[in-house]
Amino acid sequence: MEKPQKGDWLFNHQERIQSLTAYQSSSPLTPNRQLNKIYLKPIGEFSALEWEQIKLTREYLEKFFQLNTILQSSVNSNVVPLQARRISQQHEQLLATYLRDTIVAMGRPKDAITILGISEMDLYPNDKWNFVFGMASYGKGLAVNSIYRFHQKPLTNKQFNLSLERLLKTASHEIGHMFGLIHCIEANCLMNGTNSLAETDKSIARLCSKCQRKLNSNLKYDNRKRLKELAAFFSQNKLTKEFKLINADLIVSGY
Repeated sequence: MEKPQKGDWLFNHQERIQSLTAYQSSSPLTPNRQLNKIYLKPIGEFSALEWEQIKLTREYLEKFFQLNTILQSSVNSNVVPLQARRISQQHEQLLATYLRDTIVAMGRPKDAITILGISEMDLYPNDKWNFVFGMASYGKGLAVNSIYRFHQKPLTNKQFNLSLERLLKTASHEIGHMFGLIHCIEANCLMNGTNSLAETDKSIARLCSKCQRKLNSNLKYDNRKRLKELAAFFSQNKLTKEFKLINADLIVSGY
């Protein structure tokens, strides 16, 4: 990793290294016969192109985590009460912790190992922060992220791929947290913390080798199958940078 610059996540946040042993000792959420599906819960009103992105995200997450991933019906943002809203930077924001712990948790399916809310509106974690891209709970299997800052409205075909990349990264990052991965500070990795869209765009959708090993020790997927499915997804959706990285993994691994 490059030395953090002013404004970068690691410039202002002190993070620790998580070894494989520490990860396994942390008792991360682990799928079993009863709890084995990832659910996505859209919150708000989305355009046709935004819905297409959400559907592609469901497809991607299923390949990334190798777990059945189900898209739920959307929930209207009007269910969020006034005390969980604020006006900041000339637009309305929703309190991320309320969405995560109340709205996302509502009607939790019996087979859900994790549920990720995808909000149309901007999010804030507390009164001290301007915004947050997403927020996860490690133990509850609940998380939320927002598409608000990923593109200018209305979403256009010209913006589509960059916006989609941002959504894929943040969604898989938050679900990675729910499966016990903390922020990675050792290599360029999906689990790097990001403080801005510029930092998110510099980041990659690929797990570094250490974080991949941690996740695989928990979810026990067939890594050859996973890499091939991810490479096919990136190729089909013209996400060139991510395809090159995954394809290199396939070559190095002898797959």
